[in-house]
Amino acid sequence: MRAPARPSADNHRAVAEPLAADLEERVRAVLDRRLVSEAELRKLFEEGHACALILGGLLDRCERELSVLAADPDSSLADVADAVRAVNELRPQLDDLHGLLARLEERARELRAAWLAPP
Repeated sequence: MRAPARPSADNHRAVAEPLAADLEERVRAVLDRRLVSEAELRKLFEEGHACALILGGLLDRCERELSVLAADPDSSLADVADAVRAVNELRPQLDDLHGLLARLEERARELRAAWLAPP
């Protein structure tokens, strides 16, 4: 019996790239001083944290897959290379997202302080 197909880096890319790209564009717009409401800020934070959870889950899955492949002497080099590629793509994406969310938090503090400041 043949082993089930293993997820490839392309499968992870198909999920992660559009998700992160759209969010990143919207967060960068706020960081570039676009005015937003409190509701928009909250929505961006929620979506950002959700995206981070998804990317983190994908990264964990790829790392586990890589461990399984590394422990299996019958695994193909192509499968190992795919898993390494996926990990090497997802980790910086997740790190970048965490950095953007930290910058968004700073921007949110600035906006909230401006909203509360006397005219």
